[in-house]
Order: sequence, then structure tokens, then C-alpha cells
Amino acid sequence: MSEGITSRSIRSFFRFPFEGPGWQGRLVVGVALTFAGSVIPIVPFIFVGGYVLQVMRQAIEGEDLALPGWDDWGRLGKDGLRGMLVSLVYMLPGVAVWAGGMILYFASSFAFMLPAEAGMEGGEVPSGAPLLFLAGFAILFLSMFAGWALSLLGTVPLPMATAHFVAKDELAAAFRVGEWWLLIRANKLAYLIDWVIVAGLATMGYAACMVAYMSVVMCCVLPLLTAPIGFYMALVGAALFGETYRESVAMLRPGDQAADDE
Repeated sequence: MSEGITSRSIRSFFRFPFEGPGWQGRLVVGVALTFAGSVIPIVPFIFVGGYVLQVMRQAIEGEDLALPGWDDWGRLGKDGLRGMLVSLVYMLPGVAVWAGGMILYFASSFAFMLPAEAGMEGGEVPSGAPLLFLAGFAILFLSMFAGWALSLLGTVPLPMATAHFVAKDELAAAFRVGEWWLLIRANKLAYLIDWVIVAGLATMGYAACMVAYMSVVMCCVLPLLTAPIGFYMALVGAALFGETYRESVAMLRPGDQAADDE
């Protein structure tokens, strides 16, 4: 990310949510909507997601980073819905495997309980019942591991796929793997650094929440703590990945750039 460090310092990505005209009110609205998402399912997160994608769009277009106004709610809703759909598609294989494993586990447990109860009435547990129960546990753990691995595989390219859809303003662009893969390959070190920064922020945020959770007083206001942390992390991550996308496009060879534009 050498170009990013010289043209726009890492510190500026951490600082921009607290700069610019009217940043206080705009930040408060974003935090309030994020907090509302813990009470009202899905709807607030659609608009928060659309807002975060506006910040990503600023970085992609090389604009000075600043919190945009909460004025074009139609655009926020449209972008948020499309961004949510992209995330759902990339995360769906992992979620489906995990959910399938849970269903099979509960089904096997239920199937174990019925013959076990019947066996207890007759004074003998069927010989195959313990094996069925152990098989259910094995399915559960295997599905959890496989679901985690698939979710990780979907999460890693998700920011670049999202940035590609934002840059093209076309939902299908997020699923043109060949195009955004060229961008990751062209600037893979910067992409890795972005992920390290985002993971570091997530770790610090998680640690802060755990400290609050262990405090009797702070535990009561934990949702009020997670909302600003989550919104801030989303803003910084969107700006970082948007900047890396812009640099990656500039770094592509002319032949690759032409293929990408097609």
C-alpha cells in the first residue's frame, strides 16, 4: 500500500469520521441507526449499509473523505439493499452448510431420543442409538468447521467485490470474479494490509466490549457501546478498501484495464 501511504496517510482514514462540516450530527445519525438495528431487524442496517457505500464511493473516486449528508434516502436504501444482497450471496454457502449441520444434528438427536425412551420403558436402550447420537455430534462439528471455512472464503474477497459493484454502479459487477480478482492480484499487499487494519480494529472493539461486559455498570450500556464502534469500523473499512480499489485500477496493465472495462 505504498501509494496509499504517500497520497493519503493511514492516519487520515482513522480521523476522517471526526472531520468536515457537520460531522457531529452525521455521526450521531449513523450511530443511532446502527443502535436501532439491534432493536428493529434489517431495515436500519439497509440505510447504514448504503451510507457506508457512499463513503467507499468517495474513496474510489479519489475525493476528500468526509461524512456525507443523510439526505438521499432513496439512494441509501437502494445501495444498502444491493450491498446486503452481495454480502448474502458470498456468505450463503457457509451459512447454508452450518444451518444444514444444525438441522441434521437436531434431527439425529430427536431420532435418538425416541428409541432411547422406548428402550428405557422396556429396560434396554437400542444398540444403535448411541452411534446415532455420536453421528449427530460429528455432523455438527464438521458442519461448523466447513461453514466457518466457507464463510472465510466468502468474506476475504467480499470488500473488493463490493467495491467493484460500487464503482460500476452495477450489481452484477460484484459477481464478475475475473474482473475483481485482477484488482486484488494487482495490489494484493495493500489488500492484505487493509484486512490487517480492519481485523485489528475489530479485535480492539471486541476487547473493549468484553471489558464492558465484565463490568456490572458498563454491561447495562453495552449496546450503546457496540453501535459507535461498529459504525466507526464500517466507515474506516469502506474508506480503506475503496482507496485500495482505486489504486488497484490504476496499477493494472493496459491490457488488463481494457479487459476490466469490458
